[in-house]
Amino acid sequence: MDTRLSGAAFSYLNERIINLLDSFSALSTLSSINIRHPDIETMLRRALKGLIENVDMERCSIFLLQGERLVNCVGLDWDVMVAEEDDIFRFSPSDNLDASVGEGIMGLAVQTGTLQHCRDCSSDPRFKIASGPPIGSLISVPIFQIGGEVLGVLNVSHSRPGFFNEWHERLLLVWCNCLGQLIAGNRLVTQMDREIDRRTVQLKQALAEAQSAERELRESEKLLKLVLEGSNDGFWDWRLVGGQVKINPRWAEILGYTPHGMTQAFRDGKDFVHPDDAISVKNQLTRHLQGLTTHYAVEYRVLSRSGEWKWVLDRGKVVEWDETGRPLRMTGTTTDVTDRRRAEEEKRHLENQLNHSQKLEAIGQLAGGVAHEFNNIMTAIIGFGHLLFMKTEENSQLRHFANQILTSAERASVVTRSLLTFSRKHVLYTHHVNVNETIEKIGTLLSRLIREDIEFRTDLGRERLVVLADEGQLEQVLVNLVTNARDAMPKGGVVTVCTGVAELSRDYVRSHGYGRPGLFARISIRDTGVGMDASVREKIFEPFFTTKEPGKGTGLGLAIVYGIIKQHNGYIEVSSTPGEGSDFTLYLPLAEGVATARESVPPSDLTTGSETILIAEDDDDVRTLHRDLLEECGYTVLEAANGCDACAVFQENRERINLLIFDVIMPRMNGREAYEEIRKARPDIRALFTSGYTGDILGGAAGIDPRCDFIAKPITPDEFLRKVREVLEREP
Repeated sequence: MDTRLSGAAFSYLNERIINLLDSFSALSTLSSINIRHPDIETMLRRALKGLIENVDMERCSIFLLQGERLVNCVGLDWDVMVAEEDDIFRFSPSDNLDASVGEGIMGLAVQTGTLQHCRDCSSDPRFKIASGPPIGSLISVPIFQIGGEVLGVLNVSHSRPGFFNEWHERLLLVWCNCLGQLIAGNRLVTQMDREIDRRTVQLKQALAEAQSAERELRESEKLLKLVLEGSNDGFWDWRLVGGQVKINPRWAEILGYTPHGMTQAFRDGKDFVHPDDAISVKNQLTRHLQGLTTHYAVEYRVLSRSGEWKWVLDRGKVVEWDETGRPLRMTGTTTDVTDRRRAEEEKRHLENQLNHSQKLEAIGQLAGGVAHEFNNIMTAIIGFGHLLFMKTEENSQLRHFANQILTSAERASVVTRSLLTFSRKHVLYTHHVNVNETIEKIGTLLSRLIREDIEFRTDLGRERLVVLADEGQLEQVLVNLVTNARDAMPKGGVVTVCTGVAELSRDYVRSHGYGRPGLFARISIRDTGVGMDASVREKIFEPFFTTKEPGKGTGLGLAIVYGIIKQHNGYIEVSSTPGEGSDFTLYLPLAEGVATARESVPPSDLTTGSETILIAEDDDDVRTLHRDLLEECGYTVLEAANGCDACAVFQENRERINLLIFDVIMPRMNGREAYEEIRKARPDIRALFTSGYTGDILGGAAGIDPRCDFIAKPITPDEFLRKVREVLEREP
């Protein structure tokens, strides 16, 4: 898999989570502000402080609408806050920043009722230039209350042009909506407080006139109505004896009913509570009616008129009892908490994905380490196996045994490559691969992947389709796609693998928006399964996306396919219709100057030489193998078990040595460090690096330049000796 792809996906996911947490923090500050705050300026100052502490901006201010004028109420400057000075700034009358509706960027925001984004204030005619710190970018967002009335405008700014993005816009819109309700609620509460004061006077007068009881009840009912309307909650009044229930219009509105329709639904005996929540609701209610709790509170799902399950929070208490203490009447409120529950569920989903990603990363590190050690062992097995093969008679039983050893070792090498692929430390081993021959070779494996109720077919083109590819990775792609096709056919069907030549024209590239013109090998995997809709097709190559049940898929199979094909400079097309199956078509560039695929036959002769070679390898078996191979071919070999020993051996033989063969990772001093030390005395010295862990050459402690000669373990003797000869004979 392409590490850059995985890294980009992880970075993208991390950024989304951070933005989400910042948004929650900014909005949480608003929700914690007391709506009954006596001073609106102090209340707004606290709101701005919560915003600027959680969202990256330099200055923010609020202008409230007074008639047709926008008048500054409060502002906040981040630099001032950081300096621990008075965190509030006010514009002086000489600044003359007040504006009329329709004037300047914030006037336009109020007039149009829409967010105004000035990305470069120096060139935007909507921006009204003023004194003070320079402003590069500015967003003005209208503040509404329920009903759509404009209360004012929020301005946020930054000295850098183009600083704000879509996430800022979305957050500020939501934040202003919440702020509008806070301001409106504060005004309503202030008005209510005044009303309460006025009613108190009236009650005193009424008490004096012997009408206190009737007046108190009337005023209490009015106050309750105002509170309920301001809270946006549903209200219910339940007569426990007889079962009569009264509700307010908001309660019915939560479920999409009119009050009359809700009453009729009650009479019809409609069950609104989700079956999975019924026991919990009953238990909480029973405990309260038995006097075990002071209040009744429970969250559960209710069925709306549209058929959607909505989450609500019920809170209430018994308010009347008979003379024996038996509950007679219970009242309470119902709050729609669907949005909050969805947000919590999304947060849990993102956290689970992050945990899953970290777990896979840990497994990948373990797999890569195992493959590293295993490759050293496999190098010795393959090398000595080749030597045994060469030193036995052609038809002898020992040669047969040696060939079996080499065959098994090659299979083990495939396992190590798979581990390195999973751990994202695998470098492609590309050579000319005949696509049709590869499919035929693993056809039996592919047919065994599917169930007996699925028919496996191949329709291979007559053309010779040769591509430059890592055959093991190409096989992995085919296995993943056939497995995916199998899982898409729970009731059986047909999966077909087709091949052919495709020419991508310039018109094709223009219409599809990707690719390059030329000839490609086309590989198509079709199934007759359940198919996919457009929304699923858009996400199938995303890591962790899966339509399977939990525990039946990681969501990585198609992501791996995408990464491998992209690494081979290829393309993928997907066509699918629900109920009609799917077709995954792969395009791989045809190889130019095609050569025949190499045969997996042990070498009959080895490349010889007479030069002196210094080997540094901490694995005794591998070092012994390479020494024996080189000496068998006429080379003089000097040995070292680590980088320090290699430097010491070189100092004693500096003019004799023609080539260094160093393992990348060794104790005491690694291959790069030893090579750099030797180059100080012999800048022209040639070097060949080896490792059983391809990630070693890509960075980290070893830091080997990718342009250096490198051969990955396990290595066959023929590959090793030819690489040695190639490095020695190369022009300086």
